Amino acid sequence: MPDESKQLKVGQQLKARRQALRLSLAQVEIDTKIRGKFLTALETGDYSSLPNDVYSRGFVQHYANHLGLNGVEIAAAYAEERGGVEAGETKRPQLIRPKRLVFTGTVLAILAGLLAVTVVLGYLLWQFSALAGAPRLEIRSPEADQAITGGVIEVSGATTPGADVKVNDSPVLTDVDGNFSERVALHDGVNAIRITSRSKLGKETTVTRNVLAKLPRVDAAKAAVPTAPFDGVAVAVNVTEPTSVVVVADGKEVWRATVLAGWSKLFTAKDKIAITTGNAGATGVSVTNKVVANKVLSPLGRDGDIRRNQEFAKETVIP
Repeated sequence: MPDESKQLKVGQQLKARRQALRLSLAQVEIDTKIRGKFLTALETGDYSSLPNDVYSRGFVQHYANHLGLNGVEIAAAYAEERGGVEAGETKRPQLIRPKRLVFTGTVLAILAGLLAVTVVLGYLLWQFSALAGAPRLEIRSPEADQAITGGVIEVSGATTPGADVKVNDSPVLTDVDGNFSERVALHDGVNAIRITSRSKLGKETTVTRNVLAKLPRVDAAKAAVPTAPFDGVAVAVNVTEPTSVVVVADGKEVWRATVLAGWSKLFTAKDKIAITTGNAGATGVSVTNKVVANKVLSPLGRDGDIRRNQEFAKETVIP
């Protein structure tokens, strides 16, 4: 039985192969840099719309190679369909020398002025387009549907410079080029991380990444404060969900990290301790100072609330 593909005309073979690969003509035009009207004429057999020279056979060969076919054989079949034109035959356009343009001082001044106006208008148009449209948002990490072992993941990417970025509704800092990076605490199971970029005109772009986290076990033993008042302050911090914790003792930062559920640690100072937590509802403390002993405050606020610089001094009275 003869090969059915050889019974098809060149255009039919190329169209059938393109459709089998699920490629649009627009995509092929972008990939091959061959004008769409030539691709359409070739696939429909409208050879009268194509130049009959070596250049047209060249793009036929290029198109066939792009589709994974034998470009040389396809180009030869194309030439045969067009009447057996010799492969090397082509009509070269005659070179018509234009009249010489003399650049006088006036002409150069006009051209420079037009160039300056074009640059300014182009810049203004680019700025307006950037402000009027939704901001660009590229997420480098995490990848889509990622699975990790651990309770913390880095969220990083880039957005249009000047746009405001939030990760799960919490603002994050961006540099002058729009790059950002933020460590996010995860709970055990599937975590939906939502990254939103908002332009100055209120346009938003949002990307959501799902991360499956498997959290390691944490020692359940809790830190304990002294059971009697003393001349100073001691604070035991414990968390029930992954969150960020910052501790400042006597004006010096002594702890900054994202911790897992079950984490607990004791901090002491001569005069004052300040606690910052990314989830007040999952953070509890026990306090002993000069006036109270083992006073329990749990939680420090509502779930999801950020509590900043919650202070405990050595003479703080805790009801």
